[in-house]
Amino acid sequence: MDKFSRKIIQETLRFLSNKGYKTITEFALPNKKRVDIIALNSKKEILIIEVKSKNNDFKNDKKWKKYLNYCNYFYFAFNKYPKNLKIYENVGIIKINNKKNEIKKKALYIKMPENKRNNIIFNFALSAASKFHRLIDPNFNNKKNNSIYIYKKKYR
Repeated sequence: MDKFSRKIIQETLRFLSNKGYKTITEFALPNKKRVDIIALNSKKEILIIEVKSKNNDFKNDKKWKKYLNYCNYFYFAFNKYPKNLKIYENVGIIKINNKKNEIKKKALYIKMPENKRNNIIFNFALSAASKFHRLIDPNFNNKKNNSIYIYKKKYR
């Protein structure tokens, strides 16, 4: 990850935290796609945020459309973005820079089936617990604790 992307991620995490969201980076979805940031609030609303530090990153990225079925709101976070950016109507934009972090375009609500939402929330909790464990114990990096692995088992 380049230093510009890391800075955008850090600022986006702070921005979301100030709005009442808990976040995880590099979260694996059930379709095995890994999102830059997933966020959850007390209303059980799920946001997915894709970070773009360069305009070409946005133009060349086609995988983000596969994330839309796993969130209530989808955003791109940019430090600089083209004014004539054309994206789907339901997709939002968060502008991150040193002066002011703000939502430039609000994402529209995407309804999710309750069982799918609950599955994402459950796996969010498992992933957060594993990430915290690795923070405390760096030697705890067993494959079974990777966020993709949690979809291979049924926890019911």
